[in-house]
Amino acid sequence: MTDPQVLSNLALISDSQFSKVGTGNLSSPLRVIADRPMLRGPTGKPEFFYWGAEFCPYCAAERWPVVVALSRFGTFSKLPETTSSDTDAYPNTATFTFHGSVYQSNYLDFAPVELEDREGHPLEGPTVEEQQIIGSLNPDGSIPFLDIANLYLVRGQSFDPGILSGLSQRDIALQLTDPGTPVAKNILGVANYLTAAICVATADQPASVCKTSYIQFIEKQLPRSPYAPTSTPSASLPSALPTTALGLIALLPTVRWPQRDVRRRTSQY
Repeated sequence: MTDPQVLSNLALISDSQFSKVGTGNLSSPLRVIADRPMLRGPTGKPEFFYWGAEFCPYCAAERWPVVVALSRFGTFSKLPETTSSDTDAYPNTATFTFHGSVYQSNYLDFAPVELEDREGHPLEGPTVEEQQIIGSLNPDGSIPFLDIANLYLVRGQSFDPGILSGLSQRDIALQLTDPGTPVAKNILGVANYLTAAICVATADQPASVCKTSYIQFIEKQLPRSPYAPTSTPSASLPSALPTTALGLIALLPTVRWPQRDVRRRTSQY
């Protein structure tokens, strides 16, 4: 399991630190989904769907802002520690795995799928409904892939995993408490984008997270699906938030997952 000190450091990230980072000068990784009703999970709450694999270094990096963002809306009671493959790009990137994780929230449902372990052995397969999401919104099977309530998606990594190279899980968590580090600017910047997208899905609940000025500002820049819940944000521009960082599609490359492999693996489950 993840070192308790790591989880403690994540919990110590203050609202002022999130505010200082803002978008971290990153372009938004979010793409709007405008042609389908909201995705809801088994409890009827908006669903955050994650698709990845433990061996994947880009998934390893992406899990950090996902965990940070989700932790603002709920609690991980189980969150195993792992590293990416030692034979892939950015070998042994320190991270978490959602295989075996347990997450609870009053605001959203979290549905993660880790396809393979760090050695490439099969772990999990999607449900029929999840496979339909992949087939329609991510037909080439790119990983990592995020679907936030059928309102926004992220395909491929949101920042360069190289900034995590050589750092332990504890090192990364410690650097997140200093908004001036490149680690914090990238991870917290993406986490703020994801937080704003989740706030759209939850109609700005909880207000303690969603009604902060920097999240409201980011949220106002996002294109809206006609299926998004109605909310009444009151946004103002924080002085520390760069306006040049609000592009809508990340320019970083995606990781391609061969479609024949996706069919082969998912047909086993």
